Amino acid sequence: MQENLNPKDDGNIELAQKTFSQIEEQEIRQQLQQLLERQEQLEAENARLREEIQRLNQRLNELAPSEDIADTTEEQIQQTVEDVITEREQKQPQVGLRPGGGGFFIAGENYELRILGYVQVLGSLFDSDLEREDGNGDFSIRRARIDFLATLFDDYQIFVEFDGAPGTAQSTDSDFALVEARLNWEIAEEALQLRAGKFTTPFSTENFRSSRSIDTVERYLALNSMFLLPALDVQFGAMLHGKLGEEQRLGYFVGLFNGNGSANANLSDNNDSKETQVKLTYQATDELNLGLGFDYSIEQEQTLSLVDLGFNRYVSVPIEGERFGVSSDLFWEKGRWSFRTEGLAFWFDSPTGSDVGLYGGFIQPAYFLSGDANGGVQALLRGEVAHLDADTGSDGDTLWALTAGINWFVNPNVRLQVNGGLPYLVC
Repeated sequence: MQENLNPKDDGNIELAQKTFSQIEEQEIRQQLQQLLERQEQLEAENARLREEIQRLNQRLNELAPSEDIADTTEEQIQQTVEDVITEREQKQPQVGLRPGGGGFFIAGENYELRILGYVQVLGSLFDSDLEREDGNGDFSIRRARIDFLATLFDDYQIFVEFDGAPGTAQSTDSDFALVEARLNWEIAEEALQLRAGKFTTPFSTENFRSSRSIDTVERYLALNSMFLLPALDVQFGAMLHGKLGEEQRLGYFVGLFNGNGSANANLSDNNDSKETQVKLTYQATDELNLGLGFDYSIEQEQTLSLVDLGFNRYVSVPIEGERFGVSSDLFWEKGRWSFRTEGLAFWFDSPTGSDVGLYGGFIQPAYFLSGDANGGVQALLRGEVAHLDADTGSDGDTLWALTAGINWFVNPNVRLQVNGGLPYLVC
């Protein structure tokens, strides 16, 4: 049999051999590159291992400086290795979400950054006799806040809070506001700390509590009247504070402020006086907390109004000159029951030379029908009063209010509050 050979077949065979050689060469180069990269990784790992060995030897020498390393027990070696591993892990940044509304965090050896926030959606229904612009009420965003909290070297803390829903901006202004921006320095741990910037003043414990944790949708009548001046609330200033005693039951606050700020306003100081506040707190028992506050300032000419929980004005009077105030509060909690009360009194000078007084407060029992603040239902009843002692020229100068409320803690991050309030103005 005669076999026919085509010259083109020889060319195909030669081309295939060359192609296979190129592929094999490429694979070898890739393998070589991978081996070189692996070699670099091993060299880096060996360097780290040498550092660990050197560190372990140093630790072993510290454990037994006068003995031979061979005499060191296996338990000591194991503990030393575990300590080194733990130390390395602590230096690595940690990222996570803190339970109970603690926010997102990034933490390292000497720092921690937390990002928090909350939104309060509010639906209101009012008596038409109040003649509000929104008629019988509306839906609104009471607060929409985002917080940044940074802790540096354990002794320094920076807190910044923004609000996207102040609700008081004009049509030509931005709704975005700086609520707080403060620096806190632990000079002598808990005993002596310095806070400076824009922050909530301590005179009223009910005001000092975050809006996300108060028991009712709004705070109380007399405090609302002070907010509208503006007074108290959030101010620019500096404050020394701390906790004293072996069990740190006695707290103190001494602050000096511009006196013309509020939560959503960032005004420059526009007068030559300062507001001074002093606050003392005492934890009598694990269930009982007490507070006593003092405030002094000189007011520019402003209008003091008696307002309800919806900030509806009833009667008003002009004030100007010295202002002196005192507050007291009590909070008791045991099991499902709690009781909270606060009162304040302010005395003002006026342009007419007559004295003006504002007095008010509230009492509030509450009871958890089921569960607790991590998931439960709480019922409360709040009674309060605000009295404006001045010649207002109106038929009433005392506002009473009764508020019934339900707090449903859906989970540690979500709470539904329903409040029904009945204000009543009397002479």
